[in-house]
Amino acid sequence: MDVQTAIKFDLETFKQKGGKVIYPFPIEEFALKVFGLDIQYENFNDVFSITGYDAGDLFGCLYPDNCPFQGLDKIILINSERKPFVLYGKEIPKEYWADHAERQTIAHEVGHYSDKYVHNRDMQLGLFDPQIIVDDPASIIVYPVGAETFANKYSRLLLMNEDEVRKFITRKGISGTFDINTVIFDIREMFGVTQYMAEIRLHELGIHFYNGIYIKKRNKFPYKEYTESSLLALIDIVKDYDMIHPYYDADNFAKKYSLLTGETRASAALYYAFSRILKGKYDKRFPSVFEKRVAELADFNFNNIDTSEIDLYLE
Repeated sequence: MDVQTAIKFDLETFKQKGGKVIYPFPIEEFALKVFGLDIQYENFNDVFSITGYDAGDLFGCLYPDNCPFQGLDKIILINSERKPFVLYGKEIPKEYWADHAERQTIAHEVGHYSDKYVHNRDMQLGLFDPQIIVDDPASIIVYPVGAETFANKYSRLLLMNEDEVRKFITRKGISGTFDINTVIFDIREMFGVTQYMAEIRLHELGIHFYNGIYIKKRNKFPYKEYTESSLLALIDIVKDYDMIHPYYDADNFAKKYSLLTGETRASAALYYAFSRILKGKYDKRFPSVFEKRVAELADFNFNNIDTSEIDLYLE
């Protein structure tokens, strides 16, 4: 069963058992009512050691059916004293990851249980062999594969429902590419998630932003060359603005480009790309861009151009 279908099924079970779907989503109540999973908080350094792991680096772990922790099974254990969060070798300031991190971890472990012990179990052999599932930053934060992918996506879709995210964006009056710093506190409080999850979910839904902490490079298409079709699309968009990149409408300008090309470049990057088009930088590589540039400028009334923009056309 895929992630979305599993969540739909689990939410129906939650409602049948008296649960209410509100946001921030009541993840601990959901875990208990739907799966019988209890949540406990422990200092991992005090309760166990696991070969190959520093206990202080761990987020949490799942003790499923017939796999007890201190005599009890069906336990989600959350590390109450984990070490600072390090991503790609750099320590991330606490304000970016600490708030609501335990909710993300609980949802991730619930995703494991829903996947391995409810919806995608081996129907011939019954439940998977009981095993402790241990999750460190690499499994919860980065893009892994297999069961971790399912658990990560389950947690994102459960805590940040698409309809609710889009309603939130609409209420805030957001359109086009926006500065995430202006709303990140409200997003975190509305959905009870870390900044990392918020950025990943927005990106996943095609809601574009800049000044992100974790995936800003992904949004800016680093070092990715413009294609012939993307440059032609850029010319078409600028035509609607009298052949001048409109900084007064930068968000909508970038959004139009994104819709036409499927890319998420920033408005400033598009400004410089268009200036390169006007200077003939792409002419030899893409003859069609040269032809379109010449044709459009030949029909354009240069008296409409602000004098501050003249250098773009004459250089």
